[in-house]
Amino acid sequence: MEKFKDFELIRKPLLVNEAGLMLYLYTNYLTAKNKDFFTFENSYPGFNYSQDLNLTSIDIAFNSNDTYIDYVKKIKKESLPYLEDFFNNQNEDILNLFYIFSENDGNYLPFFAGIFQNINVLDIKDFTFDLFELVFDLSFLRFVGVDINDSGLKSTNIKEWTAKALKSDFLSLIPTLPYEDNLSMELLRSFSNKKSIYNRLYPLLEKICEILANNFPMIEEIFADHFENIEKDDFKKVYDLINQVGLNDFLRKREEALNIYGLILAPNMTMIQFISEDYDDAFIKFGIYSSKEFVKKENKLKHLSQYLKILGDPTRIDILDLLKEKNYYAKELSDKLYITPATLSYHISQLHVCGFIGAYIEGRKTYYYLRRPGFEKVIEELTEFSKDIREERNAKES
Repeated sequence: MEKFKDFELIRKPLLVNEAGLMLYLYTNYLTAKNKDFFTFENSYPGFNYSQDLNLTSIDIAFNSNDTYIDYVKKIKKESLPYLEDFFNNQNEDILNLFYIFSENDGNYLPFFAGIFQNINVLDIKDFTFDLFELVFDLSFLRFVGVDINDSGLKSTNIKEWTAKALKSDFLSLIPTLPYEDNLSMELLRSFSNKKSIYNRLYPLLEKICEILANNFPMIEEIFADHFENIEKDDFKKVYDLINQVGLNDFLRKREEALNIYGLILAPNMTMIQFISEDYDDAFIKFGIYSSKEFVKKENKLKHLSQYLKILGDPTRIDILDLLKEKNYYAKELSDKLYITPATLSYHISQLHVCGFIGAYIEGRKTYYYLRRPGFEKVIEELTEFSKDIREERNAKES
């Protein structure tokens, strides 16, 4: 099968994106149970932060490069006075938007942090209200439970899709949301307060972007190496991700290049956005240390745990069981499982990104099917981990 080959490497940092991640790090810090043991600059959310709300030392989190760690500490320290001033008994509505997680699943980025991950501009001056509103609306519709796979919303671009979706009766969805009542209402109010939120945030983001840019020379070479390694490896990391989530068929129908970005403040994270071949807004983001060499230094089971968590959810197990029978389209699955289309969409996205299921379109329906890559990765990682077990030593100790 012919591979999709049209990639555009964006070799500059997405400053607004990174500034949004800085806000995310600070709002995490505010709620951490063990923050008394750390200064903000020396802390980082632990791997299971969302479960236990505990921080870890930044030196432990990124046991990779002293220059990189010094950079992150420096920009956190310089950003802290502005963050404290912004959230000091004010802007609580914005703070709460960092505590709303899709389907109440704190393993993933919260509502507002997710918005910034879709603001792909290189300069704060390009961060217009129109762009903010478009990305905000798209995220808002997902979080209030609008079915993004509804064939009636089929459009040629995200702006048109969003305009159609905003005509949905999302007010009726509010009582079904899985969030605490105060957060559900905060989410609803935020839709009407977008302009105020943007106006208040812009000066803070502008200052953090300035701090990020001024200190960027410290890691400019590391950032450049990140893209050089992607090219030198003939885009293998990109292809591995595309194959894992089963997107090659969709991408081959695209007329636009797929943008590849680098993440700084999330150096070992991989992100992918792709809604369908109809939309140009697709991208992949690799943290500057999201390489096999970096992962080898980490606990393999930590990286595997995300797959195991996804497989451990009863609803997702039911979806996989149904797909063993035959391929289903979204409405069939939600009807069989007695769940809302939005809840199905959430579970499907988790299975999809790990490569457990794939999708294809027939007519106006999106069908889902089982794929091997995700399951093979689980088996491969567990096999690798088991090779390091010295059974005879453990037997003596027991």
